[in-house]
Amino acid sequence: MPLPQSPDLTVVVTAHREGRLLRPTLRSIRAALAALSGDTVELLLVCDNADARTLAEAQRWRDLPDLPFPVRIHEVHLGESGASRNAGAREATGEFVAFVDGDDLVSANYFSEALRLLRAADTPTIVHPEYILNFGARSLLWRAESTRRHDISYRDLMRHNLWPSSAVTRRSVYLEHPYRSLPPEAGYGPEDWIWNIDTSAAGITHDLAPDTVFFYRVRETGGVNNRHSVSILPEFDLEGLRRNLPIVSADEAPAGKRTTQELAAKVYSTALPVARAATSWLSHDVKRVMYQSARWTLRAVTGRRNASRASLSVKGALMAAAEIEPAISWTAYDFEKLPAWRARDDGYAEVIEDALAAIGERHGALVAVPWVGVGGADLVSINYARALQSTELFGGRTTMLGTYLEEKTLPEMVPDGVAYAHLDERWLAFPPHVRKRLLAQIIVLARPKLIVSVNSFHFTEALQAHAAQILDGTDAYSTLFAFDRIGDGYPTNPITDDSQRAYLDHLNGLITDNTTTAALIEDILALPPGRILVHRQPAATKAPLDDASSAAFNDERFTDGTPFRLLWPHRLDDEKRPDALVAIADELRRRGVPAVIEVWGQRVLSSKGSALMRDLEKAGVVYRGPYSGGLSSIDLARYHALLLTSKSEGLPLVLVQALQLGLPVIASAVGGVPDIIHDGETGLLTAGPDDAPGFADAIQRMMGDRGLRRSVIERGRAYAEAQHSWSAFQATIGRDLISPAMLAAAPAAGRSPQPSRR
Repeated sequence: MPLPQSPDLTVVVTAHREGRLLRPTLRSIRAALAALSGDTVELLLVCDNADARTLAEAQRWRDLPDLPFPVRIHEVHLGESGASRNAGAREATGEFVAFVDGDDLVSANYFSEALRLLRAADTPTIVHPEYILNFGARSLLWRAESTRRHDISYRDLMRHNLWPSSAVTRRSVYLEHPYRSLPPEAGYGPEDWIWNIDTSAAGITHDLAPDTVFFYRVRETGGVNNRHSVSILPEFDLEGLRRNLPIVSADEAPAGKRTTQELAAKVYSTALPVARAATSWLSHDVKRVMYQSARWTLRAVTGRRNASRASLSVKGALMAAAEIEPAISWTAYDFEKLPAWRARDDGYAEVIEDALAAIGERHGALVAVPWVGVGGADLVSINYARALQSTELFGGRTTMLGTYLEEKTLPEMVPDGVAYAHLDERWLAFPPHVRKRLLAQIIVLARPKLIVSVNSFHFTEALQAHAAQILDGTDAYSTLFAFDRIGDGYPTNPITDDSQRAYLDHLNGLITDNTTTAALIEDILALPPGRILVHRQPAATKAPLDDASSAAFNDERFTDGTPFRLLWPHRLDDEKRPDALVAIADELRRRGVPAVIEVWGQRVLSSKGSALMRDLEKAGVVYRGPYSGGLSSIDLARYHALLLTSKSEGLPLVLVQALQLGLPVIASAVGGVPDIIHDGETGLLTAGPDDAPGFADAIQRMMGDRGLRRSVIERGRAYAEAQHSWSAFQATIGRDLISPAMLAAAPAAGRSPQPSRR
C-alpha cells in the first residue's frame, strides 16, 4: 500500500530475535490501529541485527495484501535498544510516534486514547498505558501513575521505572530528547528507564491513556524484566528531577492526592527514631530483621491493592488480548486475585540521596570502609584518607564512606579536611542484590576519580556484581592484608570468597602491606605482579620514648619485685591467640624467669571467653583493660618488650608503632611479620603462637642482654623511619594511585573541584 503523505501516527516496533513471538505483537497492533477513526497511520518495523526468523516474519507483514495501513522495514545493525529506538524515531514520518517492543502486546484502545490525550495537552506530554500486565514466567498487575494527576516523586522514579517501555508522544519530543545509547557491555539500563528520568528532569509530563493495557511478556531468563532488578542507571540530572517531581507530603498535597501510602510513610518515618532508640540494646542482626519486617508490612499495606478495582473495559481488553495470545489466558483468569504492584521508594533512593549529599562536591577520592575506629584497618583507612587529602589533586575532595555499623565510628578519628559519609542503616535491610546495586549506583552518580577500599566487604560484593559500571571512569583498589580463619583454620577473605573473581579483571590493583602476603595472593589469584601493590603503612605516633629513662633501654637486673615487663596490646580474639599467653607464662614460671605479662586490648571473645580470662589470671597474666589511640596512649616507658602471638597477620601496625616508639618486639613469624621484624636485628621471632619454649627463649635472651635491646631499639627505629615514614607513604600514594590520566584531566587552576554534575 502506498505511504500516505505525513501520516498522523507511526507505530514503531523494535525487533531483534523475537521470531514467532513477533506475530501476536503485530496482531494486537493491527487491532489497535483498526480502532482509530479518521487517523492516517503507518507501521515501521525496526529490525536491529534481527535473526532470519524475525526478519521473515517482518517481511510477511510488509507483504500482506489486505492491511489498511502501510508497513515498512528499516534494517539496522546497532545492537542496542536505545540506538534502535532513535533510528525508528528518525525514520518515522508521523506527527505522533508510538513505540512497542517486538514481544509485547497492546490493548485495542491504546493508540486512540493516547492520541486523544496528546491532542488535548497544552504542554509536552508522553503517554503510557494505564495498566501493565506481566504474563509468562511471572504474573503481576501494575497500575502506572501520572505525573500530572498523582503524587509520585523523584525518589520513586530513582527506585523504580515508573512506566513501561511503550510510549506515545510527538515525534519532535523523541528527536529533542533521544534515548541514550547504552551498549550492553557497559551494564547500564534499561534505556527506557533512563529516558523516563531524562524526560521527567526536562519537565515533560508523563500521562496515562485511561483504561488501556500493555501486556509484558516475562521470560524465565534475559529480557528487560529480569534486568530491571539489577539495573544501574548512568548519571542523570538529579537536580532537574527534584525540581520537576518534588516530594509532596501528606500535609502539603491536595486532598484528592493524599494516599494511604503517604500517610503510612509519614507514620513510619516519625516512629523510626523512637523504634531505633528503643531497640538500641539489641544486636544488629535482630534489629535488621525487625526493621525489614516492618517495611515489608508497610509495603503490603500501602503498595499492593486488589486487581478487582480495574474497570470492566480493562477486563474486556484481557479477553481480546487472550484471543490473540492465549499465553495470557491463565494470567487473565486470575486477574482479580493478582497482587497490584505500586512503585514507591522504600528507602533505596533516600539512602542514595543522603549519601550523595554527604559526599557533596568531595567526589574526587573515596576511601570505602565498614566504619572508622581505632583498629589496625581503621588506621590504614585513615592513612589513605589523610594522604589523598594532602595531595594537590584530591585536597578538599576526599571522603571516607562507611557502610556498616555506624555506631562503631569515632568521628574524631576522621582526618581534618576529609568528609565522612555513612550509609543509613536501613540499607542493610535490603536483599543482597539490592545492596550491591545501591552502592554501585552511589558510585556511578558521585563518579569519584579514585576509590580505595580498606576491608570494605560491601564494596567487594558490589564489585562482584557491577564492576563495569563502578569502574567506568573510576580507578579502584582493594586491600587484602591477611586471611581470617574459620572452623579448624580454613582461610577466608571477601575477595577470595567469590569463586568466579571476574571483577578482578576490572580492578586496578590489590594492595597489601607486606611481601609475604603479596606473593601468596599473586599465587592464589593468578594476578600479574604489577597488579599487586605493597604499601608499607605509617603508624601515627607521638614522640619516641626517651632512651635515657625508658625501662627497655636501661634496666639490667630483674627480680620478682622488679620483673621484666612484657606488653601484649591486641584485641582478645582467636586470631591474636591470647590463649598462648597462658602457656608462655607457665613456661616462664617453670624456668623461674622473673617476668610478667600485661594485656591491654578490647575483649572480643567467644563463648569460652570467661574461661580464658580465668586461665590468664591463674597463670599470672594481668589484664589492664581496653585502650584507644594507639600504643602511644599506653605508658610504654615501664615495659621492656612487646609480645605478638597471632596465628595469622598481615603486617600489624602495632609493630610499626613499637619500632617507632622504641619498644623491642618478640613476635610469631607469621604473615607479613618477618617483613618488619628481622630476627636479631629489629626484634626477635618465634616459630608461632604455640611455640611457648621459643617465646621463653626469646624473652630470656632479651632480658639478659641490654646491648641487644639497645641495638634492636636503634635498628628498629631506623628501619621504621626508612620504610614506614609518612613521607615515604605519601610518595607511594603519588606513584601508585594517582595516574597521569587523572592529572591530565584535573582542572588546571589549583586543581579546584569540578562543578557538580548533579
